[in-house]
Amino acid sequence: MRNLAKRKQETLPRWRELIVGAMRNTDDLATAFLDRLDTVEGYRSGLVDREGLRDSARESIRLILEAVTAGATTTQLSSLPSELGRLRARQGIPVEDLVTAVRLDFGIIWSALLWRANSADMAVLALHVDSLWTVVDDYARAVHQSYLEEKAAMAAFTRDEQQTYLAELFGPAGLVPSKIEQIARALKVDADATFRVVVVDPEASQAVHRIANTLAAGGEQLFVLNQSGRVVVLWPAPRTPTRGLETQHRQLRDVAGGMVAAVPGLAAVPAAANTAHEIFRTIRPDEHGLTTLTDAWARVTKGRLDDQTDFSAHLLSGLASITDEERARIVETVRAYLSTGSVTDTAAQLFCHRNTVLNRLGRFEKLTSLNVTVPEQAALALLALA
Repeated sequence: MRNLAKRKQETLPRWRELIVGAMRNTDDLATAFLDRLDTVEGYRSGLVDREGLRDSARESIRLILEAVTAGATTTQLSSLPSELGRLRARQGIPVEDLVTAVRLDFGIIWSALLWRANSADMAVLALHVDSLWTVVDDYARAVHQSYLEEKAAMAAFTRDEQQTYLAELFGPAGLVPSKIEQIARALKVDADATFRVVVVDPEASQAVHRIANTLAAGGEQLFVLNQSGRVVVLWPAPRTPTRGLETQHRQLRDVAGGMVAAVPGLAAVPAAANTAHEIFRTIRPDEHGLTTLTDAWARVTKGRLDDQTDFSAHLLSGLASITDEERARIVETVRAYLSTGSVTDTAAQLFCHRNTVLNRLGRFEKLTSLNVTVPEQAALALLALA
């Protein structure tokens, strides 16, 4: 090892001489870089103009060679790695293509060194190749890190901007069509699209935001707005029907929430959120997943009537005169009958004789004046017991 270190030190002047020689030809090296860059998909799309690529290639190669000569890292000598990473993030170059492009520098420089070297220089190159690779690797990591930081900042800015427009959409004043279009452009959605709207408990906010971030990383849209007493979630429905649940719906399936599944246009979203909120209020503690108005219409209607007129308490007041045990048996039987419409099926479901079912239905009628075999009165009982 000592002999190797000594030999490396002895050959250092020739190594630096080769590096300095390569620095005199950075224009040619940049041209070679651009030729190889044509094989990288992200750079063939025109996101970066050719002259801009040539300038950055020339500056990058020169910086790498200077760092090798100085025995330093590129970040110690220049802000170029940070600037390049941020620039490529804003230009929309995919990160994997960016890293591939940066690492092309090693092959370009190595080929130039081989071309300038004579047979006696092969040992010099072998002894010092690690220093070149270390500098290129450091440069690539610095560019990559800066790219990721810029992307994170861009995403945070976009989220903040979207939150502002979402809050405006749900503002107290009605919005004119031109404002709806402006909000749609900010959210990058079609104002006339069909939307899904969900309302969940504020305690689920963190989980829902995490889901939104996961979906965003995969290119899926899910907008989340925290409001007083609720969290509103919305996304545009697919233009063509999909088999099974959509990605957003699948991700939210373990979250208890009220859902309006087909909202005609962005302007109708706030009203739909209020409906979803009413559905959400009816969800019981042991229920999970997204509940629609089709699932919960009876409970929603009951809630509205109870808020205004004490509807259920008035209709069922007669049940207060019997024991809790008897009340539970009668209510269970009436609910079963309302779901089947059949005395026989109700008896089978509750594992009792059909005469027992008839007796309990009669008892319910005597206490509430509701004969559940009559459709109009059955509807009232269905709402009261929802």
